[in-house]
Amino acid sequence: MLGATLLLTAQRTLLVYLFYVVLYKALDVALRVHRPDVDDAGGRVRDLEDLGRHLRRSYDFVVVGAGSTGCVVANRLSEERSWSVLLLEAGGDETLVGQVPFMVTTYQRTSTDWRYRTEADPGFCRAMLDGRCLWPRGKVLGGTSAINGMLYVRGNRRDYDNWQRLGNEGWAYDDVLPYFKKSEDMKVDGLRDSPYHGTGGYLSVELFRYYSPLMEFLVRGIEELGFPVRDINGESQTGFMYSYGTLRNGFRCSSARAFLRPVKDRRNLDVSMNSHVERVVIDPRTRTARGVEFLKHGRRHMVTALKEVVICAGAINSPQLLMLSGIGPVHHLKEVGVSPVISNLNVGGNLQDHICAGGIAYTIEVPLGITLLSLLNVSLFTDMLLNSNGMLMNIPIAHVIGFQSSSIADSQDHPDIGYYLGPSADNVDRGVALQYIAGYTDEFYKKVYEHILFKDAFLSWGCLLRPKSRGYIRLKDDNPKSHPLIYPEYLRHPDDVKILVEAAKLSHRLSQTTPLRKIGARVNPNKFPGCEHLEMLSDEYLECALRTYPFTLWHFSGTCKMGPGTDPDAVVDPRLRVYGVRGLRVADASIMPDVVSGNLNVPCIMIGEKVSDMIKEDWFEFFHKRRFYE
Repeated sequence: MLGATLLLTAQRTLLVYLFYVVLYKALDVALRVHRPDVDDAGGRVRDLEDLGRHLRRSYDFVVVGAGSTGCVVANRLSEERSWSVLLLEAGGDETLVGQVPFMVTTYQRTSTDWRYRTEADPGFCRAMLDGRCLWPRGKVLGGTSAINGMLYVRGNRRDYDNWQRLGNEGWAYDDVLPYFKKSEDMKVDGLRDSPYHGTGGYLSVELFRYYSPLMEFLVRGIEELGFPVRDINGESQTGFMYSYGTLRNGFRCSSARAFLRPVKDRRNLDVSMNSHVERVVIDPRTRTARGVEFLKHGRRHMVTALKEVVICAGAINSPQLLMLSGIGPVHHLKEVGVSPVISNLNVGGNLQDHICAGGIAYTIEVPLGITLLSLLNVSLFTDMLLNSNGMLMNIPIAHVIGFQSSSIADSQDHPDIGYYLGPSADNVDRGVALQYIAGYTDEFYKKVYEHILFKDAFLSWGCLLRPKSRGYIRLKDDNPKSHPLIYPEYLRHPDDVKILVEAAKLSHRLSQTTPLRKIGARVNPNKFPGCEHLEMLSDEYLECALRTYPFTLWHFSGTCKMGPGTDPDAVVDPRLRVYGVRGLRVADASIMPDVVSGNLNVPCIMIGEKVSDMIKEDWFEFFHKRRFYE
């Protein structure tokens, strides 16, 4: 047994090396030679030092984090030419290979990933190394929009209406829809004239250039089950569709590519990469954010914000930065050696994520899927390089996406289950992709997938959209370089378990439809370790399986909760100003009181658009009042 496991490990290590090093290097060279439009060398954002600019002592606005939200905020604030804006990003520029959709798994555990891991817990992540789930986060211009699956999903109308019902005035669906449309440049035929979509914005939205023929069988199976096929970002979210994404000419369109590159020559916008912000400088007497301290190339800098600091660092880094700056639970801050400035018990609390019942593979007898062997075809690379199409022009895990309601959903129009269907599964590549990004052990892989290695298969992930379980983030110590402690508290609430079990059962029902039976679809018979004593696909087995292998969609949110002054758990007000501190806002997924029912990249871009208008309104009103009284 030990020898077989070691052999499997050696084989996987070799394949991972070939895929992530050899293929990566070959693609990088080929793209630079044959696709200078994708490389966009002349259009890329340059660090202020590379432009010969000196870091100013002060800026009107300092934006922390060049992710999905931060790039938007930097763009929109610098539209006001009299305002100076500094955008600080801990990582560097986007990689070239990262623009190819299929290469979505090549960024984890690299320098473009913060490489966070959750703390171990016996209630979940049992198959993962050391019992700790991997939580990828983009450490790069564009943030996680530069390493994500590119899916364009907004969430549900009721999500935003519920935000307003919680006291967050101005965040109802009818309030935020114009901001979704403002960003968007919809290029999908049939949707350009939709009242739910926009054209002419910075963010281009397209269909992927490739969909596996297997998807036709899956869609016919979906229709046999009675589910509609429709635009899930339109009038109703309930249903399924061929996925479309944040793409430009078939390649990735990150927030940096969309919002920063077109304005890179603005003289009032400085971008500083490889700049790790360590704390917000707060005047304890006036409780005003005066600026930030950051480390760049081993040298510490302090920059003053004349108007505001806007933190857009994400649901992990934003609460970490607040706590390092003295804003958070006083007892905890003292415990780790941080001097408290503002007491707020909920900084780092309210942590939410979307997780799926991972790892349950469905094999098929007809060669329609994507396997490692099917990738050994030179035409795939010529198709991509010369024609911008072929298998490399889609992600292997979500060619079709959909949303449905469980038996305990509050409404059939407010789905609480998301489905991601793709022409591959964990068994098809000896652990090169999904095992690598999920982080489970070789022993788990051998037990579950060795007997179906390289067989054509598909995945149908049913995912929890509105978790009732809440986790939290805490500082490890007072060192800004230390990763924070992440406690996701997955599956604490019984409703979360019930919904995910229902989701897995619906995936199995799909495999039993007439179209899927015609291609020999069947569930992988190999049970998960620790679940062998339970009946296959029983409620008990499915709960055991999802506690063993919960797959995160990287939708971390809620840790700087938005709420009215009457909400004791709120960290920011409905205009995203941090309670108790002047001149400080947070704008990213961390402000979500409840995570939206879908992917987070596009909602974060919307948040960036909306907060930018709020900031402009606040400061224009301030100057108007000052002129009036003068």
